[in-house]
Amino acid sequence: MILLRRSPLRALAAVGLSVALFVFAAGCGGSDASSAQKLDVKDPKLVTLQETGERSFSGVLVNGNSVELGIVQVEVALYDQGGARIGTTTIEVEDVPANSEKSFSGPLDTDATVAKARIRSLMVP
Repeated sequence: MILLRRSPLRALAAVGLSVALFVFAAGCGGSDASSAQKLDVKDPKLVTLQETGERSFSGVLVNGNSVELGIVQVEVALYDQGGARIGTTTIEVEDVPANSEKSFSGPLDTDATVAKARIRSLMVP
């Protein structure tokens, strides 16, 4: 009969690997993901000023989180008359109170004729 023995070094390596995997798995996922799930935009509008022809995008950012957010980036997709996407613009909204709403507005970063705009994403950097 042959007896196989485990090496103490091999057992130590297995424990070390297990600990490393546990630490890696515990570190995955972050608080930013949960913050982004509690954000929304109400009353989105594509605006053109008659006097100057300047175009902007405005809305009301809703923060459903229990903490104030220093900056929220609102990414807006821009479309032409035919519905083709012609670009994007990012509007930064600063100091958004917890469980509250904040109006925002930002210029469009394109010279193309924009017929429609839609929120593409909301990010907390």
